[in-house]
Amino acid sequence: MQPTILPTRPAPKLPKCNSGTVDTALLIEEFKRIYSRDRVPVQVDFRKLVSWLKVGDQLTHQIHPYPAKLLPHIAHFFVHCNMHGGEKYVLDPFCGSGTVALEASLAGHNALVADANPLAILLTRVKTTPYNLEQLREATKRIVERAARLRTAPEILVVNSEKWYAQDVKRRLEILLRSIKEYDDAEIKEFFLVCFSATARKVSRIDPAIAVPVMLRTKDAFSEQQNLRILERLAWVEAARPLDEFFRICHANISRVEAANKVNPGRKVVNVVSNDARSLSSDKIPPAGVPLVITSPPYGTAQKYVRSSSLSLNWLELVPPHRLAEFEGHSIGREHSPAYRNEISAQALPSAYESLLVEVSRTNILRAHITRQYLLELKVALKEMHSKCAPGGRIVIVIGNNEVCGHTLFTNEYISQAMEDLGCQDELVLVDQIKSRGLLTKRNKTASVIAKEFIMVFKKAK
Repeated sequence: MQPTILPTRPAPKLPKCNSGTVDTALLIEEFKRIYSRDRVPVQVDFRKLVSWLKVGDQLTHQIHPYPAKLLPHIAHFFVHCNMHGGEKYVLDPFCGSGTVALEASLAGHNALVADANPLAILLTRVKTTPYNLEQLREATKRIVERAARLRTAPEILVVNSEKWYAQDVKRRLEILLRSIKEYDDAEIKEFFLVCFSATARKVSRIDPAIAVPVMLRTKDAFSEQQNLRILERLAWVEAARPLDEFFRICHANISRVEAANKVNPGRKVVNVVSNDARSLSSDKIPPAGVPLVITSPPYGTAQKYVRSSSLSLNWLELVPPHRLAEFEGHSIGREHSPAYRNEISAQALPSAYESLLVEVSRTNILRAHITRQYLLELKVALKEMHSKCAPGGRIVIVIGNNEVCGHTLFTNEYISQAMEDLGCQDELVLVDQIKSRGLLTKRNKTASVIAKEFIMVFKKAK
């Protein structure tokens, strides 16, 4: 891979948009000029580049934990590029927890999304909804008071529930969930289901520092002080009062909604166009296409996306425990290779990737099979988003490369070639170091740490 370089000139002064926010178009044009001259990725730090956006608890971005979240600064940078006139649509076919959708909505655009994970769709819808704050506060009071009076509730099937919860804690969670489900406003109910999901994770025995469910436990390798903190948390979990934690999370999330409302009280709720990036609904997409696509596809073999959200999927009865494996089998970037997808592996990849998979198969045939399926299915999704992009529109793809059995999977180059084959112009490539633990964590013994990601901008031919 070619080395990266820093921009050779200071960033130009950024003009303001009509909304009062910064217009990044001038800076993007400067980066494009540097890239077209040198044809190597331009190294940036989006946290510094978008310095007016605070790092940390930003508006409704943090209403619920989710693995491998896209840095909001990246989405913000591109949705505030004031290059297109008229009503703007922004499409994210791998929306995850809704980072792109929220930034697009706050910027006054129409956010269109797809995702295979129903939890992702729920979070994205709640994040982009400009709720009435007084209604949320009143509903919180009603739900909590009713939950305090209830004594029974239907059992909710949760995978390995006895491992994650004390018996009384799970019973109290079920009573709380009953109170939420019996609330009569469907839109507001979604807000509280998200708060409940966050609560269910908070009062579990799961290690809060790891995205996938892993038991929190002391280790000889930890310091005495660290082990003491773990023991204190485990003691708190055993005696946890879910209703108290739910009340606290609700009010914290109401404050986040309030902050988002101040930025744009008239923002539009996201429009879901599909549950599969490989098949986007034309009925919900403008006939002329979408002028801007921003997305971060799954990182091949590096993230256990379904497992990380399995508790929430079970608690909210979006996917029951016995269907989790089947559900994962339909997603791109999965950890397993279901037999009914084997026909995909008959298709050929570019020669460099065929050679890579030959090397991988010498160590792990299954991992080679999974990687082939990932690349081929990703190509189908790229073709679909290209078809929904307007002529002359931009497609921004954020991706990181990881290792498979000691061999680097250059997903960025694979995407670049696929987009070129579709007739897109390679306008800009930026590279940023990943600082989020959500992506730095190694997900399986044949994968590797992902330390940087590529932000690639393609222009569709007119």
